[in-house]
Amino acid sequence: MYLSQIVFDLRDRRAMRVLSDICRLHEFVMSGFAKHVQPGRVLFRLEPETRGNGARLLVQSLVRPEWGNGRNETGKGALRIDTKEFTPQFPEGRHYIFRLRANPVVARDGKRYGLIRDEALAAWLKRKEEGAGVLLGSFIAIDEGYVTGIRKRAKGVDRINIKTARFEGILKIMDPPRFGSALAAGVGPAKGFGCGLLSLSRRILD
Repeated sequence: MYLSQIVFDLRDRRAMRVLSDICRLHEFVMSGFAKHVQPGRVLFRLEPETRGNGARLLVQSLVRPEWGNGRNETGKGALRIDTKEFTPQFPEGRHYIFRLRANPVVARDGKRYGLIRDEALAAWLKRKEEGAGVLLGSFIAIDEGYVTGIRKRAKGVDRINIKTARFEGILKIMDPPRFGSALAAGVGPAKGFGCGLLSLSRRILD
C-alpha cells in the first residue's frame, strides 16, 4: 500500500476552493490515479489540526498516485506532496493509538440517519470491532458535524451532506488478517468522501 501526505496552503484560493467542497476534494484525490484503470480502494482524511498556514490531507491507496509537483493547477495549491510505500504488519496482541473519521449512521425504513449522541457514536464503533479484528480500549468520539459538497449530474446538481465523527483512542490487534483487510477497505460508509481511513499513529508498549 501507499500513504501520501499532501499539505495545502490555506492562503491559496485554489486550495481553499478544493478544501471547502468534499466533492471537489474527492475529484482532486482521484486525479492522482488517472492513469490507473482500476486503482482499487482509495481512502483519504483531512486532518483536523493545521500547522501554520498548512492543512494536511492523508491518502491511502493500493497503487502509487501521481499529482505532479503540487505547484501547478493539477496540485490545486498544494505546498508539498510526499508519498511512501508501506507494508503494514500488526502482530496479534499489540496495542496502538488509532484515529478514524467515519460516517456513523443507522438505517431506518430504507434510509440512513446520522448519529449524534456520544453513546450512539460509541456503540456504532463498538459494533465494528469484530469485523475489524480489534478490541477497542478507551476512546473518545467527537461529533464533527457535516461535510458538504455539490455533485454535478447530467440533469443538474446534487447537494451532498455527510455526517461525520472522529474517533481517537487505543485498540488491540486480535485478528491480524482481518485487521489488514479492514485497514485496506476502510471502516463504515462514505469512503469516497473522506471517511473510513483507519490509521495507527504508534504502538503502545505492552
